[in-house]
Amino acid sequence: MSFPDKKLILLIVLSLSLNGCALKASSAAKSTTNIEPCSLLTKEEAAAALEGNVQVGPTADRRGCSYDLVPTGSANARRYGSIVVVVITPDSPDFQKFGSSQDDSTAAKPISGIGDKAVLFMSKASPDKGAKAMHVLKGNLYLGIGMSTSTPPVSEDVLKSLAVKALSRLP
Repeated sequence: MSFPDKKLILLIVLSLSLNGCALKASSAAKSTTNIEPCSLLTKEEAAAALEGNVQVGPTADRRGCSYDLVPTGSANARRYGSIVVVVITPDSPDFQKFGSSQDDSTAAKPISGIGDKAVLFMSKASPDKGAKAMHVLKGNLYLGIGMSTSTPPVSEDVLKSLAVKALSRLP
């Protein structure tokens, strides 16, 4: 499923600059070989968060995992939702971007009680609408997790709960 907020989630989760940032081939290989992002949340956990049936698969750039709400009938036909999970390791250029965003319209807020350090990202203009994402540092890597739905608001508590579950499955 493709929709505009999915790109926003990826931008927030990865905190890429507007000019883009290419991973080195060795960094991408190490990052995806050691930890499979699609193993960090179950399909059922994503379905419960998005309140519907989901399909699971790697993101287009193969650096993360996407859990997409599947339209199944008249009520879901107009709904969309997505959760994106990425794991960033120290050998990735993106590791230095933990907790920051290059997008001036995105606000960052520290979150306590999860991982070694965590930051929540949301829209400055409409924090209760649109996508939300978190960076969560745990040891020598960080987890990026973002969520967007057509039925805002995205719950900070739901996003935090998903992040805790994903963190528990990291090595």
